[in-house]
Amino acid sequence: MKRFLVVCAAAMLCCSLVRAQEAEDTGRGAELSIIPRVDVGVLYDLESKSASVSFGNTNLYTLFEGNFSEQWSFSLCNHWMASDWGYPSFQEGLAGPTAGLYHINLPGSGNNANNFLDWVYVTWAPQNFEFTLGKQQTLVGGFEFDDYDFDVNPLMASDFWSSYTCYQWGLTAAYNLPNEIGRVAVQATTNAVNRSIGLGLGWDGTYGPYSMKWSVYASPSYEYKEYPSAPWNVLVSLGNRLELGDFTFTADYFNACGDPNYLGDGNQVFYPSVYGNTVVTSFAFNLDDKWDFGAKGAWNKVNVDHPYGYQDKESVVIPAAYSDPENELIAAVDMPSVNAGAWVSWYPLAESQALRVQASAGVNSMRRDGTGYVFALLGVTYNFALKLW
Repeated sequence: MKRFLVVCAAAMLCCSLVRAQEAEDTGRGAELSIIPRVDVGVLYDLESKSASVSFGNTNLYTLFEGNFSEQWSFSLCNHWMASDWGYPSFQEGLAGPTAGLYHINLPGSGNNANNFLDWVYVTWAPQNFEFTLGKQQTLVGGFEFDDYDFDVNPLMASDFWSSYTCYQWGLTAAYNLPNEIGRVAVQATTNAVNRSIGLGLGWDGTYGPYSMKWSVYASPSYEYKEYPSAPWNVLVSLGNRLELGDFTFTADYFNACGDPNYLGDGNQVFYPSVYGNTVVTSFAFNLDDKWDFGAKGAWNKVNVDHPYGYQDKESVVIPAAYSDPENELIAAVDMPSVNAGAWVSWYPLAESQALRVQASAGVNSMRRDGTGYVFALLGVTYNFALKLW
């Protein structure tokens, strides 16, 4: 199916080029952005009482997007480089080899090509309709997924955000209701869990200062091929936002939780535990064109009654990756964990926010027993934008 979707996307792109040549110049334009980000700081383990280097969200992205005409648009985002979660020793992190500090995302390399190409899609928007074809974000309604990946601090993000593979190949059809009442969307995409199909339904709406992004996304469970009668995973996302002047308050809820243990090893899982809960709250204040700041907290809770599987007869089916009898995953996630912190951004350039200096501090994977991490980061992000047409 992926090959079919790629062919369809290429066909739509060719068609859009023809239409763009025939259309008037109004509504046409494209911009290429090169976005490097460098973060560095300290990560202190409260359990082992040891410090390590954290490279936060150090990365390199390119973003190419624009319009062929008033009805046709496109977007392409490449993720060329990503930092690893942390380096074991503070001294080794500063003086040791670069291997382990970051990894390069290239097709055919040791890293999955999915990490190299975040998304690539074309959108046709006749009248109040929108049709989007290509690799795109699945219908996950929370506002946490709205920010560009290069703007997110992973140490403050929810475990669900870190572990869920939200970019998939598919088709989305949406309709904007008259008078800007809201937007309803339906979606069919590939599914990273077992190369099957995922189906989504979403609703976006803005009512005065209040905005909402709600969705339901369903896909076959991990063990679907071995147990066809297994129930589908149903991901419910409820995003809510209130904007009052320069203040923005956000509250997201997901009926799922990521995998904090597996992520602690610097890995990414292809599916969340759908038996859990995630609550993300944040506020941001835009002081002026030069400064903004805010705080964010994510509460992550896995339901250990159904750990990473589903109830089949009288036994719990657990994927093979977690079947090691010495794996202490269940015990480790028996208590809720919290990722939280505060941040401040400064834009030093005159009449431009292309250059951003960011600082943050907080806690990661903090539990009631006092285990977890304390972090402090300082970084720089630059958005070099080039107008192409």
